[in-house]
Amino acid sequence: MVLKNVWEFLKTELLAFSSTSKLFNHYKDNIPELDLPSGNLIRLNNLYNYLQSFSERPLILIIGEAPGIKGCRFSGVPFTSEEQLINGKLPFKGGKSSRRKKPYSESTATIFWNIMFPYFPYFFLWNCIPFHPYKENHYSLNRTPSKKEIFSFSFITKELIELLQPKIIIALGKSAEYMLRDVLRIPYIYVRHPSYGGKQEFCRKIKSIFDQIFNSKR
Repeated sequence: MVLKNVWEFLKTELLAFSSTSKLFNHYKDNIPELDLPSGNLIRLNNLYNYLQSFSERPLILIIGEAPGIKGCRFSGVPFTSEEQLINGKLPFKGGKSSRRKKPYSESTATIFWNIMFPYFPYFFLWNCIPFHPYKENHYSLNRTPSKKEIFSFSFITKELIELLQPKIIIALGKSAEYMLRDVLRIPYIYVRHPSYGGKQEFCRKIKSIFDQIFNSKR
């Protein structure tokens, strides 16, 4: 496994965190009305499958905001939905962890992988907040993480950078930009998030970045 050290680090840190009234650790805990009894183990295994799919160390680290309720919250993989893990159209597979009869599908995850699939495995995905930020007592509602939360989990991203040694780090959205610029203070490239009308700009910027990398390797 090329990213074995990354897997060991993430598994240790993810399982060390206990869910709070505002952050849900979907790798460690379950909510009976939303999750299958072994949902947390399924998500952890999905993440393992993702890391195991790398045939070489990625050149680019892409940092997003946090797991969304229709995406990583139930898939366990950033920018990825349950439906994508099951349909066999990604470079890795996984299982369904939610109680829904129909697996979750997320529009952002669909847009993301439609554009990014040709560039795999040259990029690695992560979120500046690895757990699901939800509105208190409303487990199915997403919440924008606070700057304090971003600061608290920045050590995970910092260690990932040490382990991966990427040539380029991409901040996908404002939360990721805040962490990289104001907390970690390391060089990055800002790319607009593909949701809410950002698809074309996201596609253009990503193509430009990867064209630059591939041209430099020739």
